[in-house]
Amino acid sequence: MSTKTTIWDGFIRGYHWLQAICIAGLWYTGTEGLMDWHFSIAYGLLALLITRLIWGLFGSETAKLASLFHSPRAVIQHLGELHQPKPAHTAHPHKSDIGHNPAGSYMVLGFFVLIAAQLTTGLFANDDIVSEGPLAMYVSGDLSSRLTELHALNFDFLLGAIGLHLAAILLYRLKSIDLIGPMLHGKKELADQAAPKMRNGAIGWGVFVAVATAIYFLWAKDIIIYLF
Repeated sequence: MSTKTTIWDGFIRGYHWLQAICIAGLWYTGTEGLMDWHFSIAYGLLALLITRLIWGLFGSETAKLASLFHSPRAVIQHLGELHQPKPAHTAHPHKSDIGHNPAGSYMVLGFFVLIAAQLTTGLFANDDIVSEGPLAMYVSGDLSSRLTELHALNFDFLLGAIGLHLAAILLYRLKSIDLIGPMLHGKKELADQAAPKMRNGAIGWGVFVAVATAIYFLWAKDIIIYLF
């Protein structure tokens, strides 16, 4: 017997969709040269990422960073199960599949690395005209230029990862595994005994407000006041 069980807390769900919106906004503002908006959105994404990593230490069981590390063998086994007519873990998943499955965990870790690299290089980047990251003044012009090039290159890798992520969602959908629904409403059909330990997502949002406030006073205040 299975029942609808909460597997994603409110912070994780909000983080996921806000991260997607921020990346889309960064792509648009970067392409259109709207750099004040670009930096503002980037600071918001930075606050989200920092909070997500903190929540990965103290949050719900499915949000913990420790749950994202699986052996290559576990990933291969999971992918092999997808070739079955009806994967066994759709109703009675392995413990490791309750949140992010082993393959999805690798994707999440990849996104953490790519987004962290994008944000870090952006802090040191400059456009050789009027815009520069808040830390660009602390490095040489040559290093800042190299980091700016890496900033652009890394975004191409990030777009590739997004494409792979969307393809995976479609593949799982074809296998009757819904990845989008649980990330919207937080629930999934699970065996009663498989319910993960959850924490109130409002705590995560409280941490986010604290982190965002610190970033606002550290780097973002002048830009936000200018825009609004």
